[in-house]
Amino acid sequence: MNVDEKYEKLISFFKELSKVPRNSKKEQKIADFLCNFAIERNLWYRKDEFNNVLIKREASAGYEDRKVIMFQAHTDMVCEKTKESTHDFDKDPIEIIEDGDILRAKDTTLGGDDGIGVAYLMLLLDDNDIKLPAIECLFTTQEEIGMNGARAFDYSDIKASYLINLDGEEENTAIVGCAGGVSITYSKKVEVKKCKDKVYRIEVNGLYGGHSGVDIDKGRMNSNYLLAKLLSKISDIKIISFNGGSKDNAIANRSEINFSSNMNNIEKIVNEELSVVNFVDEDKNVNVRVSLLDNLEHNCISNDESIKFLYLISNLKQNVIEYSSDIKGLVETSGNIGIAKIENENIFIAESLRSSIDSKKEKIKKYNNKLAKDNGYEVKDEGEYPGWKYNPNSELEKLYVQAYKKYHDGKSPIVCAIHAGVECGMIYEKLPYLDMISLGPDVKDVHTVKEKLYLSSCKTLLKTLIEIIHNLH
Repeated sequence: MNVDEKYEKLISFFKELSKVPRNSKKEQKIADFLCNFAIERNLWYRKDEFNNVLIKREASAGYEDRKVIMFQAHTDMVCEKTKESTHDFDKDPIEIIEDGDILRAKDTTLGGDDGIGVAYLMLLLDDNDIKLPAIECLFTTQEEIGMNGARAFDYSDIKASYLINLDGEEENTAIVGCAGGVSITYSKKVEVKKCKDKVYRIEVNGLYGGHSGVDIDKGRMNSNYLLAKLLSKISDIKIISFNGGSKDNAIANRSEINFSSNMNNIEKIVNEELSVVNFVDEDKNVNVRVSLLDNLEHNCISNDESIKFLYLISNLKQNVIEYSSDIKGLVETSGNIGIAKIENENIFIAESLRSSIDSKKEKIKKYNNKLAKDNGYEVKDEGEYPGWKYNPNSELEKLYVQAYKKYHDGKSPIVCAIHAGVECGMIYEKLPYLDMISLGPDVKDVHTVKEKLYLSSCKTLLKTLIEIIHNLH
């Protein structure tokens, strides 16, 4: 089987698994799919209670004496869709659209993050034409909500000396280190009372959004933060409901509030505040709509609690907090309020906090926690994950650079640490002796409905990957 045929099988595997629902915490179906994949090929496999799946393939003839390689990808995906979409992520297959060199999805996220990584592992397990040492393919779960699968997995039967993670998003880039992070939730139960002032709705739509780690330096506006700022000059406000964002690790691009107020110039105040906001070019399509709804009686939280809620969203440390002093242009510490909700008497805010320096992450966390507690909120940390320390003596990095140059006319790749969590950090904490690298084809606009997978990069990475495998000893 030549490279073109291997590539066609790779994309076929990606399309096949795209038919299987795989939202975070709902990976049972994709886990069963992978177990059946192993059974059909007489491969050893193990599934755990988190629906992590480990599949092993024995060494090819002549490769028995080489060190074992572990490949790893996560099975869950961020499930976002357009406001108009009727897609049901619990049962509907992703509707893939092929547009020249690009794969995208109709009105939803594509799941290239990290479905294409899963497809690479499937190809390596399936294709006996690829000569390999013994390999261990680990398919982890709940990566998008705190890497819970990688954290919970039992690594006791792992024999590998190398780890190649396939959750990268740029074919010309190898990741060799990453930031650690934590998800923090702020919650509160408050009293609601009947109110009968004029009721307004303000909707923020059209912001670009993106990944709260790798896109946080692009200056894109968070819709939760923007909406809170636009309301900052409204002194009489009693919130009926607030709905903004859906994932703490995605930059919120759509938020909506319904509130009661006796003020008459709401639209003017909002437009005045909007006129002084600086938007990056990607956010120029933002749409802010103010509507007067009715004068009916509604359940509202108090003016005081409403102002505290908006104050907290505006003043929690977020966006880029600090850049690295060692690596030019690398974000060192950041925060993202990905979810903000008020439903009846329940207030809920979720933030993703990241830093490559644990002490600075703890400092910002302490500041934010105090601010929230001072305003009466309960604070809970979830899904904390460690960083991954760069190994300057990595054999994998050396072989990757050589292989990349071979297929790119001698041009060197980018080798870097990133401001985002990858599961290598979690695995590094458990297996610190592993030589690790993270690779991937070009996947753009992940965690958004604009997500795109570039097919030509998938083929080039496949050739690079095979070259690395053949040269590892």
